[in-house]
Amino acid sequence: MSCPINFVLRLVILCCFTYCGYSQQHPYELKVTSENDNYCLQFHDGYYTNGLFLTLNYLPNRLNKRITDANKLTKITSSYQLGQLIFTPGSIGPAITVDLIDRPFAGYLFAEKGMTFFYKKGHVLKTSVAVGVVGKDALAEQSQLFIHRTFDLIKPKGWNYQVKNEIGVNLQGQYWHELIPDSWRKTWLNVHATSQVTIGNTFTNASAGFLFQVGRFARPDQSSLFNARIDRVQAPTQKTTELYGFFHPSYQYQLYNATVEGGLFSSNAGAILSPLRHWGYRNDIGFVFSQARWTLQVVYSFKQRETARMRQNEQYVGLTTAYRFGQ
Repeated sequence: MSCPINFVLRLVILCCFTYCGYSQQHPYELKVTSENDNYCLQFHDGYYTNGLFLTLNYLPNRLNKRITDANKLTKITSSYQLGQLIFTPGSIGPAITVDLIDRPFAGYLFAEKGMTFFYKKGHVLKTSVAVGVVGKDALAEQSQLFIHRTFDLIKPKGWNYQVKNEIGVNLQGQYWHELIPDSWRKTWLNVHATSQVTIGNTFTNASAGFLFQVGRFARPDQSSLFNARIDRVQAPTQKTTELYGFFHPSYQYQLYNATVEGGLFSSNAGAILSPLRHWGYRNDIGFVFSQARWTLQVVYSFKQRETARMRQNEQYVGLTTAYRFGQ
């Protein structure tokens, strides 16, 4: 009887090691993100008051098959995203008057296509193009009315002063440069220098900062931080589960923002606009849990005022759930 018992024990041990050393890979990921200032429990509803994003990340098979051992890349991912952003003044109650509009009413509805490139040295490059609309066609007023009616919040007033309609095309590039080489960095700490450039007739800006990652995490081309836990093969990973925090301070220069200044090529008669504050900093602090199929993320964001008339800085919380699927 010892031989069958030994065989079973060896089979169980082999299965355990296989489960721990290999994570079931899935080539598609559906991600939903909700951002709202009410999540801060400050009972303040205004400025960047709500954002909703639906993202499909996937692994383009043909592009990844072209990556060889001699290539500088390890992986390429792609994404489609639909999103809506809602901006209001700091006060939106029934007693609102023109002099209380310290930030324009505006909505931005868009569709985006992105490509992310992962390098062997740990660097990450993402490029994207977005087509969207600001103004009444962004449906921000309808969305906010629905949210406030659903959660029994105060009925917003003043949307008749929102920025006027304009279609926009925006190009964006983001780059993360790993500062701690993989050969000697600690497994619980990683640091990236970050940069971002956006050019378009809705947003034109640039920012730079640092990203600190602390905890249990995978390398960038396998990490949930970069939406990279998707693959088409069962590949050995050092960490099948991620649990980490991150801190991302950055400084931004804004050349143009249609949600503040109105459309670049449209007449904004009747809209109440505001002068743009060109320089400002923001801090993002987040916590992430990720395993084979699921990722859960919470991010707190603090941002300096975007307009010269805003009375307060901005703060909001983003909640993200992602699910990976497919074979």
